[in-house]
Amino acid sequence: MKPKPAPGKIYGRWTVLDDYQLTPRGERKWLCRCECGAQRYVLERGLIYGGSTSCGCLAREHSGRRTTLKLEGQTFGMLTVLSQSQRRAPNGAVLWHCRCACGSECEVPGTHLATGKRTHCGCQSTCAYSYTDITGRVFHRLTALYPLDKRDNAGYVMWRCRCTCGNETEVSYNALVYGNVKSCGCRKREHNQELHAYLTHVGGTSLEMLRSRKVPKNNTTGVRGVYLIKGKYVAKIVFQKKQYFLGTFDNLEEAQNARLAAEERINGAAVRFCERWQQKADADPEWAETHPLRFEVERDDERQLILRCWPEV
Repeated sequence: MKPKPAPGKIYGRWTVLDDYQLTPRGERKWLCRCECGAQRYVLERGLIYGGSTSCGCLAREHSGRRTTLKLEGQTFGMLTVLSQSQRRAPNGAVLWHCRCACGSECEVPGTHLATGKRTHCGCQSTCAYSYTDITGRVFHRLTALYPLDKRDNAGYVMWRCRCTCGNETEVSYNALVYGNVKSCGCRKREHNQELHAYLTHVGGTSLEMLRSRKVPKNNTTGVRGVYLIKGKYVAKIVFQKKQYFLGTFDNLEEAQNARLAAEERINGAAVRFCERWQQKADADPEWAETHPLRFEVERDDERQLILRCWPEV
């Protein structure tokens, strides 16, 4: 256990005098004299454990010594010091006006420069790595050719790239390295063409989607269209981008039955009608042009969903 203060003992720049007070919490505060001549009552634990070593003159001297540093013209990482700022940091540290390699300017404490804590302006934290040379590297379908003299809104360097399809495009460093962009756009176009070939759309309605019973990955009940919300099972169905509420149930089986019944009345009816319409349209294309498919979802007298279909086939 560290010895307690006593008159004449020295702690840092403090010399303990023969007087003390008790705080409301019963702690001792000793009257001390600093080397600069100032006198002040200091908590006993502050003396013992080094929480207080002077009246504040030591910190002021350290701050004064920092102002004598001559950093103009020096380079620290991507920062070049231009001049000493007229402002100071909240803790009293001297600020230096710097220009970053990206062209922006900022003010940085001298200690942060000298210790390497700051080496760039901090523009979206991208400067430190967005200058990495990725010439010739392949990212999915894109090959980085050369950097451009411009940046995206987040400060990342833009790169000229060549896609495997032969097109060239401009992509930011971040989008290339972290996989946000994988092609010049040809990949998406190909995907859309494949999707269009797979899905049979009749009257703006995808028959494959209506026939599907696949449960989405984010569904937690295991039943398509049924969700557990605040301890209750809520059933819904979506038809032509519009959502219809089927009810709230105490157990999963009731909600599942309501969903299956709605699928039969809506999705099933739509698929059967589309198939009949398509057969007639294939036999008489001119009739199909003047008799497009139309659907309308209504509720009957018992509040059950029903599907109205046009034209008559």
